[in-house]
Amino acid sequence: MARIIKKHGDVFKIPLSEGNFSYAQWLADGTACYFLAAHSTEVSLSEVLTLPVAFRVLTFKDTPNRYGWVKLGNVPVPPEFCSSQYYAKKDPINGKLSIYFEGEERAATEEELKGLETAAVWAHPHIIERLEAQLQGRESAFLRNLSRPLKNSVPTSPTRQI
Repeated sequence: MARIIKKHGDVFKIPLSEGNFSYAQWLADGTACYFLAAHSTEVSLSEVLTLPVAFRVLTFKDTPNRYGWVKLGNVPVPPEFCSSQYYAKKDPINGKLSIYFEGEERAATEEELKGLETAAVWAHPHIIERLEAQLQGRESAFLRNLSRPLKNSVPTSPTRQI
């Protein structure tokens, strides 16, 4: 199988369980925007961009190659996803909270972390578990465990900026 080269704006069809699939758009900062959808038939690229966004997370670079993602094409990225994302962090040693943005960290309060993604890089199995949990209206076990140290960091919006 040929290696998939990922470019800003590339849209992928990603396999879910039970033969369904969803979509993701690769972004310039190494994140991917995952769409809240489970389809058994393909939709057009223009239709993909009208789907609601489930979440946006840092994604391991080899994920598309390792898990059978199919590149469908490249389309313009919506403006709200053209800038980098802020992340919540908690130091595992001293417990201090911070906000991470483009290689910089600054101290933060729990209130400031509300709605931010926890700084983590996601792989396909965890992405699919989270996406399917959201589609089924249940809590994601992986997201719950990841966010536990940051009580208020469960994301409320995929585009929240500070």
